[in-house]
Amino acid sequence: MADDLLIEDRGAVRILTLNRPDDRNPASTALLFKLTQVARALAQDESVSAVVITGAGRAFSAGGDFQHFVATATDPKVARETIDNGRDFIDAMLDIPVPVIAAVNGAAVGFGATLLALSDIVIMAENAFIIEPHVNVGLVIGDGISVTWPFLTSLHKAKELAFTGDRLSAADAVACGLANKVVPAGAQLDEALAMAERIARQPRSALKGSKHLFNIYSKAMMDTVLKAQMDLQFAQTQGPEHGRIVQDMIDAQKRNQT
Repeated sequence: MADDLLIEDRGAVRILTLNRPDDRNPASTALLFKLTQVARALAQDESVSAVVITGAGRAFSAGGDFQHFVATATDPKVARETIDNGRDFIDAMLDIPVPVIAAVNGAAVGFGATLLALSDIVIMAENAFIIEPHVNVGLVIGDGISVTWPFLTSLHKAKELAFTGDRLSAADAVACGLANKVVPAGAQLDEALAMAERIARQPRSALKGSKHLFNIYSKAMMDTVLKAQMDLQFAQTQGPEHGRIVQDMIDAQKRNQT
């Protein structure tokens, strides 16, 4: 677990790197809880003036890993704990008082898309893309998606992306408001760091106050939209449609291993 998330101090900037490149940086159950702890720690660290999140290798994050996927579908206790942690994670991310910049180097799928939705600035490599696949696997939209996408992009666009699970290119993500900038492949981290270092020179109290004001919009959704999302998500994880899809995936993996 220690290597799944790398944390680098660069002056007033912290760089978080999802670090399972061979598996396209999936979110394990342990990593999801670890990220909540890290976000809370960042919120308390007054030496930090900007945060950059990126992924190692060719992907930003391809979503939840297979073991996590199976565990939440087959163990109600794991599902409940994971969903509760989802609320804690969103709260912790919104409470980071300084800007969070996502440097998107490849696929941002499921949890990867949620990380972008909870970031303040999103810089995407030209070959990167976003997918919100929850409906495809018998689940309702992701937690971070539910509280941010309806005002980051149009409600019609958010519904289209969620209902279809279609891939959204970097250029289209910028065009519809889910990203800020597209840069050549390989340049996203340098671009994000340059912006983070520029932001870190701003008065910290003004950054903190401004981000607090912006995040009132998302915070207002915590007890309404997010609560409804989490109640529905728990029911769906234990429901027949999702269970059938998970069993199909388990059977396919067994066939691949024989």
